[in-house]
Amino acid sequence: MTDSDWTRLCATGDVPEGEARSFTAAGKRLCVINDGAQFYVLDDLCTHGQAWLSEGYCDTEDCVIECPLHGGLFDYRNGKPAGDPAEKDAPTYAVRVEGEAVLVALAGAPA
Repeated sequence: MTDSDWTRLCATGDVPEGEARSFTAAGKRLCVINDGAQFYVLDDLCTHGQAWLSEGYCDTEDCVIECPLHGGLFDYRNGKPAGDPAEKDAPTYAVRVEGEAVLVALAGAPA
């Protein structure tokens, strides 16, 4: 990836450790998770129901985020369903941190 493939999404301090927040980049609403060791980004809209994952519970011990609507779980590292009723992957994106900025790669396919 080239430098032009990366978009600044937020500051590292905008997402407290162990929590998720929603940000928009290039017209896409994204869920940013800070698990204390690393940042992760996935589509904010749950693939099962019409709910925002960033408003759900983030469990950094099990690396999952819970949809607030029906309780479906997603592994936030890869977007894979980790608990019913979630069945379809949540798209994830490559992330890097430069200084105090969280950058996401939106060009091409999700990570």
